[in-house]
Amino acid sequence: MTYIASPKRPIGHPERALDCEEALQVALEHLSIQETLTEEDVEAKPVEGGLAAGWEEAELQIAIADLRRNAALGLQGLPE
Repeated sequence: MTYIASPKRPIGHPERALDCEEALQVALEHLSIQETLTEEDVEAKPVEGGLAAGWEEAELQIAIADLRRNAALGLQGLPE
């Protein structure tokens, strides 16, 4: 299972979404060093680890979508 840092703030805190995104970013960077990721891995491993760490599935899905959007904007050279 992929290690994901546990939430530092309670549900509803305005910074919790950013915390989730940061925790996933670190985990994905670690995963990419260890192995080649399939599209399925990019979804499944962080969600599995995130749920085990105490994140809600909906906030994990939103954070993954935000990370993808940010990566796409970065590849295009557009400001985030």
